[in-house]
Amino acid sequence: MNRFKKLWIFIILLLILTIKFAAGYSGEIVNKDEFKVVGYYSGDLFNEPLEKLQTDKLTHIMYAFLIPSSDGTLVDLEMPEQLKCLVEKAHKDNCKVFISIGGWTYKGNYLGTVFEQLASNDETRRLFIDNVIAFTDEYNLDGVELDWEHPNSDTIGDYEKLVVELNTSLKSEGKELSAALTGAYSPINGIDRSRVITNTCLENFSFINIMAYDLNESDHSPVWFSEACIGYWRLRGVPKEKVVLGMPLYAKPSWLQYRHLVAQNPEYAYLDYANTSPLESYYNGINTLREKTIIALKRAGGVMLFDVNEDTNDETSIVSMIDNLLARTDHMTKYELDNYVTVIVDNREIVFSDVEGLGVPYLNWQKKVMVPMRNYLEAIGATVSYDADNRLATAIIDGTTIEVPIGKNIITVNGNDVEMNDSSVVKNDRIYIPVDEFFKALGYDFKWHENTLTAMIKSK
Repeated sequence: MNRFKKLWIFIILLLILTIKFAAGYSGEIVNKDEFKVVGYYSGDLFNEPLEKLQTDKLTHIMYAFLIPSSDGTLVDLEMPEQLKCLVEKAHKDNCKVFISIGGWTYKGNYLGTVFEQLASNDETRRLFIDNVIAFTDEYNLDGVELDWEHPNSDTIGDYEKLVVELNTSLKSEGKELSAALTGAYSPINGIDRSRVITNTCLENFSFINIMAYDLNESDHSPVWFSEACIGYWRLRGVPKEKVVLGMPLYAKPSWLQYRHLVAQNPEYAYLDYANTSPLESYYNGINTLREKTIIALKRAGGVMLFDVNEDTNDETSIVSMIDNLLARTDHMTKYELDNYVTVIVDNREIVFSDVEGLGVPYLNWQKKVMVPMRNYLEAIGATVSYDADNRLATAIIDGTTIEVPIGKNIITVNGNDVEMNDSSVVKNDRIYIPVDEFFKALGYDFKWHENTLTAMIKSK
């Protein structure tokens, strides 16, 4: 009997824990305050005035680049006063400033060789660390990012020594260490540059900025690559809050900046390709970067923009888009965030917040996207009315009359019945329609991005 009693007690405890976990999963509020919005600021490479930098919408700035020398000394900054002013401006907005050390090249010379030389010797490594600590103190910085591109199987031992010793020194000063790391083609198999990074290194970083770009010339930062990069480092055991997804604000092979593309044609802000001359431009527009931010909200701990100077300062601003998305989802539980639906009509997001009480999209039990009829049709220029007695909604747009009977798997377009697999419903005093079939009936193209729960609707 004792064994049976113990078994029943175990089962009851297991059920209690399962219920508590389920309740926590559905009711836990995601802390957006911990979500990092990181902007690289390559001060001497751009002509943007510091006043335009939206430090109130960023959590971290990586000032790039401080250049190391093989003897452990540091190359003087080109614009030291700019960094001082940036730190003052950022700190007023509670935005941290790190110095990013390294990069790919300096004056045509590969910096990986410089790092190899300074890290391989105890004396030069110590001198380098002392100089870095002095630099962070002089400029009142919050931390350091190590951008050694890239250690290999022969140099990873020296890289690890540098990371551990640098982090120990920074911690004693109340400062942090981060790193710029490469990504992976799949969550399971990283490339050589990522595989060599040891667990000891990862444990010493406050967070990592994943360079999920420069994959190729024609599609250098696709969404799937971002997902693979996040998945790889998470499988390596890096906690969610320490994984920051890098997103580019430049095109390849043209190397045109996002702001310059938008200046050429405002519509380029909403696309991922522009037929520019003399070279084409493949890049991430605002809709793709929004989807990546949604992925990072669900699976990572932040996003990073390279370079924030390449952003615009109007309604197409990527920094502003990220800030707006965070504000809209700030109150959501994890369950609500995981089921958050975005609707894009003719490349423009149709934004409605549940705090406004106008209805928001949701997934029904069949995983179909339901959208509030009035809001979405009025957003594309329709006039909407409702006959409560007959439970019939009517919309008129561009000479087309659409009648939507509530609860029936049918709509009428200019007197012609169109059957649908799902019916319209009333929820919280709002009429909801199945967005895919409804817009297809109106002659729109419909695409569904399952990984980000994004409905892409486009007129033909």
